Amino acid sequence: MRVCRRITRGVVLAVSLLTLTAAITAPARAQQATPSPQPTADTTTLLDLAKDTRNPVVQFIKVPFLSATGFEAGPHHNAGESLNIQPVLPLPINADWSLITRPSLSLTYLPSPDEHFGLQDLQVSFFVTPAEAKTWLWGVGLIFQFPSASAKELGTGRWSAGPTAALIYSEGSWFNGVLAYQLMSFAGDRDRGSVNQTYIEPLVSYNFESGWYVQCDPSITFDWTADSANGWMIPMGADFGKAFDFNSQAMSLQVGSYDFVKHPDGAPRWMIRVQLTFLFPSRK
Repeated sequence: MRVCRRITRGVVLAVSLLTLTAAITAPARAQQATPSPQPTADTTTLLDLAKDTRNPVVQFIKVPFLSATGFEAGPHHNAGESLNIQPVLPLPINADWSLITRPSLSLTYLPSPDEHFGLQDLQVSFFVTPAEAKTWLWGVGLIFQFPSASAKELGTGRWSAGPTAALIYSEGSWFNGVLAYQLMSFAGDRDRGSVNQTYIEPLVSYNFESGWYVQCDPSITFDWTADSANGWMIPMGADFGKAFDFNSQAMSLQVGSYDFVKHPDGAPRWMIRVQLTFLFPSRK
């Protein structure tokens, strides 16, 4: 069983790294194959780019790097770190529909109760979404989580899956919506606890023509296997960011602070997060 788990973990990690490499290098290969200039913030307005930074079903490649630092975790009030990479990879199905793939890979440092550093379980989401939606954007599909963590303490040890969906409203300067999924385990190490987790990410943001934006984007989770006092993780706060063009590369940078109004015992009490996103919008 240990050999099988190691093989599975290695295969999943290899696939995830290849996916992330493809996400980063695909625009560069397209640029080499086509003599026309790479799309930048000049071909898509800064207001649109600011919105696309947060769009989970955007119709072009984007690669966000999110660094989160949680403070006052555990009995010694230590700080933990996490780096998440979650590219958006659209694949046209036909003229009306697209398939959006969103792999999510996290590198994490846990300070307590014992120090651990490594990869968490890999998640991959698939959304079917209308290709030409403007004001109301939506996607529905499935999410999968694989037992690929590099240490027992960093993962669940279980294979999990469930439904996922996103609903977005985009009009003028407003970009609001919600993304949610439900993960439930169906295989894996039976000596580990089962997975039954609800994730809800509401978003309210106001965007300016200059590319600046302000948002409230809490990632709320509820663990149905825990007691009610330790089931909720609810952060509340705000982010400030800006979409811009740097050396013909469209990108955005945002910084935010969130306080956990509800959190399990030993979890961080507040966090600072920084996100750098590379955007590769379609030519217009």
